[in-house]
Amino acid sequence: MSDRYKREIEDILRQAGELGSGKGGRRRRNLLGLVWQQVVQSLSGKVLSITPGRVILTAVVLFVLALMAGSLTSGLAPLLGFAGLILFIVGYAMFFIKPPQTEKRWRGQPIEYGGSWWSRFRRNRG
Repeated sequence: MSDRYKREIEDILRQAGELGSGKGGRRRRNLLGLVWQQVVQSLSGKVLSITPGRVILTAVVLFVLALMAGSLTSGLAPLLGFAGLILFIVGYAMFFIKPPQTEKRWRGQPIEYGGSWWSRFRRNRG
């Protein structure tokens, strides 16, 4: 039975990134890699869904366009900057209205909290 626990602990550590590579730790990511990971994560999912990450990413794109347009023309930059600011506030509010759902797991299996307390009591007792 101790071998089973040892394998389970090694599996958990491997999934956490502590084992697996021969270097003895996780590798560090540079800033560009982290930004790229966030962009890919924001764009993943259903194509037509509106998520807070996509709205904030659109706001950042509008801010960058406003900075580039500011050096070229003066009439378009404030409009793009204002639209980016409004979208950023909307995306930030969307995050707090409905935060992302995390699935609770124990040993790789999802934990289900179904039914009332009485039905769970009866199920465990009988």
